[in-house]
Order: sequence, then structure tokens, then C-alpha cells
Amino acid sequence: MRLTILTPTYNWGGVLPQLYDSLKKQTCKDFEWVIVNDGSKDNTQEVVKAWLSDSDFSIRYFFKENGGKHTALNYTV
Repeated sequence: MRLTILTPTYNWGGVLPQLYDSLKKQTCKDFEWVIVNDGSKDNTQEVVKAWLSDSDFSIRYFFKENGGKHTALNYTV
């Protein structure tokens, strides 16, 4: 069974590294981390892109125009 961890984010470039470090410490890596960036104006995109090729678990990253947390939670590809 695969677990999905969904993180809607807006200007969390300084906070997301703590969550990433916590996820890296998990012994079970059978999960994916889905990050939906709700139009951040900080360095969130650059922070996440650095992890995409370096992580030992699946990370899916999406950027959308700002619309509020509820739209990030309901984002569909």
C-alpha cells in the first residue's frame, strides 16, 4: 500500500526543509510526497526542485496560480 503525503504550500521555502528532513528519516519509503505550490512568491520552487533528483522517495511538485489553500488541496493535474 502506498501512502500520499499532501502539502499545500504558500511561501514556505524556509519551512519545507524541516518537513523534507523529517520525511528522509522515515524507515519506510513506500510513500509519495505531493507538494502543491499555491503561487508562492518566495524561493519555494527552487528549494523543492533541488530535491526532485536527489530524494530516495517520490516527490511530485505542482505550481498553480494563487487561489487559497482550498484550491491547492483540490488541485487536479
